[in-house]
Amino acid sequence: MSDLERRYRRLLALYPRDHRERRGEEMLAVLLESADPGWRESADLVRGALRLHLRRAFALDGGVDPRDVLAVVSLLAPVAVLAGATTAVHEVAWWVRNDALGDLSWTQQVPDAPVWAIWLLTAVLSAFGLRRAAAAGAWLGAIGFLVLSVDPHWIPAPHAGSTLLGLLTAISLTWSPGPRSGRERVGGAGVPIVAAAVVAHVAVGTLAHGSPSVEFVELAVLAVGALFACGAGSRVGRRAALVLVLPVATALLTAVVQDVSGRLPDIAQYALLYGLPLVVLVLLGAMPRSVKRRTGR
Repeated sequence: MSDLERRYRRLLALYPRDHRERRGEEMLAVLLESADPGWRESADLVRGALRLHLRRAFALDGGVDPRDVLAVVSLLAPVAVLAGATTAVHEVAWWVRNDALGDLSWTQQVPDAPVWAIWLLTAVLSAFGLRRAAAAGAWLGAIGFLVLSVDPHWIPAPHAGSTLLGLLTAISLTWSPGPRSGRERVGGAGVPIVAAAVVAHVAVGTLAHGSPSVEFVELAVLAVGALFACGAGSRVGRRAALVLVLPVATALLTAVVQDVSGRLPDIAQYALLYGLPLVVLVLLGAMPRSVKRRTGR
């Protein structure tokens, strides 16, 4: 192998693997035939690799159909939403440990209990592939989050991720091929993996509530579970995982908002918590830039 060929192979290694497997040898042959080993040619190859990576990152190459992403989300997100119930479970657990459950004021301490019950039912319906019934439950649950946002006993900021994920879940169940199509993409292990991650998240948050390091573990468990459930090896799976980790992203943004809360108007804080994650999802192709409904049960 000549030095020139080695150089070209190093430059071609910058391209995505599947692109190299399909066209790598062809590109190498063309480069060797019209060899012009100047810096301009090297710059062109680097620029081409960067452009291809960016097009893929923003789903501009046609390789990812956002509706396929929504199908995976419609299957797994109803379960992932339940991670937001950690605070409510912790509250109930405290009253149980103190043998005072009968004195619990549900409307004040756990005003979101009915909403979490709706989401639990929605997760079951979605797992059984009942798209229309699950969609109705998801919209009811999403509306429940919005109603809770004006409840003085419910703090909206920490629940921004659940609210956003709930809304996107309802959209996914309405405008996607549905959870059955999602199961075809991620396999039968997707729901159990997300469920296990949610149970671990809730258990850790309930048993060790309030510790910053524990909160990090909670978020990490949820993020890792989402990646494994969606299939980190596929472009559709990675984008679906981005939607599922919305609670993680908004939890980090909440910390930022709390640090600058005195310097930002309320509308800017809400735009940061609710608007920025949606913009990122659309840019990365995790959500469709236009909505076209597919048929599905």
